[in-house]
Amino acid sequence: MNEINIAALLGSVIDALPQLEHATTTDLVGLGVAPDTAEFLVRLYRLYYGPGQPSRRQRSAIKGARRHGHGLIAMQEIEREVTKTKTTQQWRMRQQLCATPAGQFTTVARKLRREWNPKDDTPVEKVTMRRYANGTATMSITARDVDLTDVYDAIDQSAPAESFLNLVRGEGGAGRLNYIPMITLQLDTFAKLLAVNECDHTGADSAGADSDIIVRANNGARMTGAELAQRILFKHGFVAILSRVHGPVDVYRMERFATDKQRLLLAAESPECAWLDCHVPFDKCQVHHITSWADGGETNIRNLTVLCPHHNGANEDHPPGGVPVRRGRMTRLGGQVAWQSPGGGVPVPTSPTN
Repeated sequence: MNEINIAALLGSVIDALPQLEHATTTDLVGLGVAPDTAEFLVRLYRLYYGPGQPSRRQRSAIKGARRHGHGLIAMQEIEREVTKTKTTQQWRMRQQLCATPAGQFTTVARKLRREWNPKDDTPVEKVTMRRYANGTATMSITARDVDLTDVYDAIDQSAPAESFLNLVRGEGGAGRLNYIPMITLQLDTFAKLLAVNECDHTGADSAGADSDIIVRANNGARMTGAELAQRILFKHGFVAILSRVHGPVDVYRMERFATDKQRLLLAAESPECAWLDCHVPFDKCQVHHITSWADGGETNIRNLTVLCPHHNGANEDHPPGGVPVRRGRMTRLGGQVAWQSPGGGVPVPTSPTN
């Protein structure tokens, strides 16, 4: 190894780099250079003078760094900004920053990244909905300005929610959904609904029945027992019976037979993604094998649950010793679907019907 002038490396570094042609990080550390600095200097030599790099851009960058007298700290700032840039644009950024006075690297780099990667701020037409625990929800609609303006102007702002719902349910509008999708009731809850419904129809005092129940459909919507009865539960659809001990028991026909009994039972047990604190509706979820198919898990109801696409991918299907270590996994605790946390904690039942 040739003699290395350390002082030169700590000055205007670009002209001192060629002396590192045969040097290693270990060589520099042996001369008293801090390991991180030694590693960076060797990397700089390979970038600016080594083979395999775009020679035209190398020469341009060297010229710019020499003109501005960039020292070690300046070159570190330049490379820090370069790492924030797309790989295909890094040498272009390096070349530009070497030709930039010290102290302006961050400002110039941000400006260049914005120019090279303009954002498409055009909103995509979509409809999203967020539900809240108190039974309300917020719907957000992105569409053509002129179309939404027509809708907005037709809304009575003194009663905006009611006015909007009346508008979309009007002639040619969205209409009110008949809840033919399955409603899930525990047997004791179903008895309570019958009691309240009987009182309403006979005019009897309903004080003997508890306050109205809240039920949830497999598309995530919540409603009271009275609202459910108004939507013709007793004339259409399915009733699923669940056991708090054994899990899903069966699904019974009220008007027509189920064409996919397992999916109906899963929808009954988990109207939403079964992962802890996830509320993606069943309609947007995937069937998940608790013991994976690859591990011999069968496609039977006790080995199935539903997860949203994100958590279906996050579930640890093959944890070492059966104990999750990173994200957790789904299991059954008795008859209940449950989520087991990383480290093998006690599984937490997650289905709202448990």
